[in-house]
Amino acid sequence: MMVVTADLRSLDQDAIVFRRRALRDAVICIGWLKLVSVVCYIILYFLVHANSQGNIANVIQIMILALIPFIILNGVLLFLGALEEKTIALEISLWLCLTIASYNTVLGVMGGIFFIRTGYYTMHFFLAILFATMSVSLITVLCHDILIIYAYKSLLRSLSL
Repeated sequence: MMVVTADLRSLDQDAIVFRRRALRDAVICIGWLKLVSVVCYIILYFLVHANSQGNIANVIQIMILALIPFIILNGVLLFLGALEEKTIALEISLWLCLTIASYNTVLGVMGGIFFIRTGYYTMHFFLAILFATMSVSLITVLCHDILIIYAYKSLLRSLSL
């Protein structure tokens, strides 16, 4: 945090305002992506519902439905944190991003294994690919979302000191 403060002191006011706006816009974009992804999860739920049967398929459907309210909450917290410059909302959304990504990774591995195992239809292969893509969710969130949210939160804290 000391490096961020020293770096900000060497910048002029226009550069600081530019960084703040750029990071704020990036956090708002992440919030929009979270909210739009709800539509993708609903579509994924219906694809699983229409193309599979059994106990594991029901568990995957319940896991998908259980995730939707938390994604909506995460998107709203990201908006609140970015627009109102609330660091507590950004902190909660940071941890919520990590939790959702971990849950997505487990869901992706579980769905990928299930649909590869029952992959005698083309749609099962397609669903296996979708779930396998979800299994790298934690890595992508760590490399992108967490870095941006943390940078914006650090910038807000250093400017308030």
